[in-house]
Amino acid sequence: MYICIAGKNKCAIDALKFILPLNKKKIKILALPNHNDKGRNGWQPSFRKFAIENRIRIVKIKELYSIKELFFFSLEYLKIIKVEKFKTNNLFNFHFSLLPKYRGCHTNFFQIYNGEKYSGVTIHKIDRGIDTGDIIDQMKFKIRINDTAQENYLKLMAFAITLFKKNLHNILNSKYKLKKQVLSTGSYYSRGSVNYKKMIKITLKKSSMKIHNKIRSLIFPAYQLPKVNGVQIQKSVYKNNKIYLIENNNNKYKY
Repeated sequence: MYICIAGKNKCAIDALKFILPLNKKKIKILALPNHNDKGRNGWQPSFRKFAIENRIRIVKIKELYSIKELFFFSLEYLKIIKVEKFKTNNLFNFHFSLLPKYRGCHTNFFQIYNGEKYSGVTIHKIDRGIDTGDIIDQMKFKIRINDTAQENYLKLMAFAITLFKKNLHNILNSKYKLKKQVLSTGSYYSRGSVNYKKMIKITLKKSSMKIHNKIRSLIFPAYQLPKVNGVQIQKSVYKNNKIYLIENNNNKYKY
């Protein structure tokens, strides 16, 4: 049996850590990092670097196509999986939303931008569609009113690992149930549906929850910070129908 973890960041690393003891049971473990992982730690640790340090074989996706006894787990793997090329149907994805809502890309951003009160992670079978496969399990958590995009992403990664640990045994032993998605009740966003560079300039026309949600959906210091009047915003706090903006230098003002 082969188990391949594909993806990036701490969530892929934690999944790999969890299955490392299985090496003793003659299960071969493989790692498939994203193409842009150069093996150097950034704001998140490098999955490629961790795999190399732990002597886990790193593969290219083409090497997986011919493996019949393969269990493939995607945790933030960036490329679309072409199921018809695999000889196994044990292909699973951990998607950062409560499917069928927020299929596709920018799931974390849109959940906050749209003012969702709850987020979560879904494990589903990978099929020919984009995040349309049958659902195995989900975990749900509350988005607090002042959570930023980066704060919510860290929660999503943590819940993905909890979901992975909870379901791994049943998946490896084919003891799980599938639930079809009702796609008409969900939503989909393409990779090109957000232009962060254009969105980071915020115009404060009126005080509203909508503006607050837009600002905090763009607060992800590893990639960008929104700007109000040319000043970067580190945090947006909504309290008593007012928005309190905390600048990058920790100055605070009420809007």
